[in-house]
Amino acid sequence: MTDNETDERIRPLKLDFARRIQSWLKHRAAPEKPKEEPETSIPQLAHNVLLDAVAERATDIHLDPEPEHLCVRFRIDGILRDVALIPRRHTAQFQGHIKSLVDIDPPPLLKPASGGTVYDLEGSEIHLRVTCTPSVQGEKISIRALDPKRIRYSLEELGLTSSQKEMIYDWLESMTGMVLVTGATGSGKTTSLYALLHELKLLNRSVVTIEDPVEYRVEGITQLQVNEARGITFSEGVKTMLRLDPDFLMVGEMRDIASAEAALSASSTGKVLLSSLHSRDAAGTVTALRNLNIEDFEITSALELVVSQRLIRRLCKDCKKEGRTPDKEVRWLESIGMKAPEQSWIGVGCDQCRGTGYSRRIGLFEVWRVDEDANQLILEHTDEKSLRRAIHESGVPTLLNDGLEKAAQGITSISELRRISSYGFGI
Repeated sequence: MTDNETDERIRPLKLDFARRIQSWLKHRAAPEKPKEEPETSIPQLAHNVLLDAVAERATDIHLDPEPEHLCVRFRIDGILRDVALIPRRHTAQFQGHIKSLVDIDPPPLLKPASGGTVYDLEGSEIHLRVTCTPSVQGEKISIRALDPKRIRYSLEELGLTSSQKEMIYDWLESMTGMVLVTGATGSGKTTSLYALLHELKLLNRSVVTIEDPVEYRVEGITQLQVNEARGITFSEGVKTMLRLDPDFLMVGEMRDIASAEAALSASSTGKVLLSSLHSRDAAGTVTALRNLNIEDFEITSALELVVSQRLIRRLCKDCKKEGRTPDKEVRWLESIGMKAPEQSWIGVGCDQCRGTGYSRRIGLFEVWRVDEDANQLILEHTDEKSLRRAIHESGVPTLLNDGLEKAAQGITSISELRRISSYGFGI
């Protein structure tokens, strides 16, 4: 690749998001005759990648192989940004170092592998979860970077409306049955679960969790890590949890039949259970449970509360402005049977938000307290569409309703709401 071609490829990169990486690359511009890198050089590059990612609040780092480069991409506020191109001559060493951090063999892989570690990033502990897989382009690596200092332990900070918080606090007072936090991958389910755990911890009760992996360590809560090599499965872990005399149990995620059965087993003992599940909305939670071989009568005997959610970008407070609602947003709202407001908010873009118009994210929520009418519909094996209609007719606002309310308040934009609606959330 010529210098001109490289410049063309670099132009769309968000260079401001990767200042330390760019500094490293600048001091190691391609020599006429490449020489061996100093022993400390590649570890410094990895360190710089993590520093830039954490500084920009990236939740994930993607290392995507290309013919002449390794493209570094950050997921910031849910959007992937190309931030740097690492020359091919550094790729193997760099990828090998990343893998060695989490005890994956540095040589090229023949099959997918994953691992995790706690990384000391200049005095702060960052939890890294690394997944590597071979592909036809080369080795792809994805890094989830979790900063425990950034987790919001309070329900007050998540973006719930006052009525939604009241519903959750009502459950906290009764504390019965199973509570599920549901949504798509990357929708903030873990954050909400930990916020609930924090509320439970304040009640001076015994809380025990089993997770795979333990993403955040919470003082005052007993957390078990799934380790199938040592015989600690979800099923065995639940048995151990029950012998610890807990008041509350948490099964990190119902991801398969085994973990779902383990969660249901714990709930059937009369203990309060929290877990997470992939589903599009509250009604979709029942379908997801049915797909995990849980019978309707088991769902009605256990399920008490569903908190369904998505994450949406906040408008930048420094550059947002109100104006006439764009025609394309009007057409979208009308196509789904909604009346478009004459005025709405947009993000212009400024230095504070790196020109994106958005900064940080907030949750959209649908909180459903399962009542007798809903239980009867579930026992009758009502289909998802009909159950969704019944939930909303009972007065439960949809995710879309919550999003439109936040758009009206200038918290987010209709354009952003339209963007995430393309992933589907039970309109």
